[in-house]
Amino acid sequence: MAGTKSNKIWEPIDFTVYFSFIKWPVLAILVLEIAFRIWSGKFSAGLLFEQREIIIWLMRIAIFAFLGWRVIKNFGASIAISAIAGSLAGFVVGLVIALYRFGDGFQVWKIFNLITETTLVIVVGALIAVLMVFILGFKNN
Repeated sequence: MAGTKSNKIWEPIDFTVYFSFIKWPVLAILVLEIAFRIWSGKFSAGLLFEQREIIIWLMRIAIFAFLGWRVIKNFGASIAISAIAGSLAGFVVGLVIALYRFGDGFQVWKIFNLITETTLVIVVGALIAVLMVFILGFKNN
């Protein structure tokens, strides 16, 4: 019937579960990435900017893939859970790294980088985590 009310009850998402789930992988990538940035800035004069960024993105993708594997291990092949976990992890990583770049000093591009880097890492984190569910989760079922 077109005019009937639904008896479904809306339940809010408990983000504390997701934050406790992504805590250690996010801390790991932040420590690795910041340590690598410091090391490559001080000791590796032969490493080009593009090479450094490729290595950093490979580290991020590895952590997001690990996060997707953990979603499968703990929650099963749930695309929604992996998308939320990957997005939250990407948000935290992108925001912290964008704020870390302000340590060199203020420049106008860094304000725009807060938005763009955070958004890009959110999208990549969600896509990699969901891709892991498609690759590993549905293969096991």
